[in-house]
Amino acid sequence: MSILRDELHRLIGRLPESQVAPILALVRESTPTEDGDAEWPLPDFVGALSSGKGDLAARSSEILREEIGREPE
Repeated sequence: MSILRDELHRLIGRLPESQVAPILALVRESTPTEDGDAEWPLPDFVGALSSGKGDLAARSSEILREEIGREPE
């Protein structure tokens, strides 16, 4: 086993349980499946709570400025 792979194994073992799923998703995205497909087949609900717009709390002022004055739909 390479030095980098050994370090990766040690670090994964030290991860808090709350960070296992996000790290696993990242690794799956980068790892081909056993049948050679480039993309890991994830269930449809993965990413359902991610808006893709970054931290909404950090952007609250910007969002409010954009929404104030906008006509109701």
